[in-house]
Amino acid sequence: MFVFLQFGLDVQQVMTTRIFRMMAGELSLREVRRMITEKQTVYSHAHIAGAFALLTSGPVEASREMIKVYQTAVSANCARLSKAR
Repeated sequence: MFVFLQFGLDVQQVMTTRIFRMMAGELSLREVRRMITEKQTVYSHAHIAGAFALLTSGPVEASREMIKVYQTAVSANCARLSKAR
């Protein structure tokens, strides 16, 4: 339960930070490109991890593996964006 709560809070922090920086004109072109490409990359990695887990362990483990990929990416963004200021 706590993991999902932390994940939700991290998602909100990343989104809020990026939106405020965008509104202030402080969002760099590099960050904009990163937002787009990382979504594609994480989506692909999550589906690969999910497909592998589905074949080896079943649907419950597949969903856990997919969520783990997203949690890792979001927490890395959260840490990076919070120390970038």
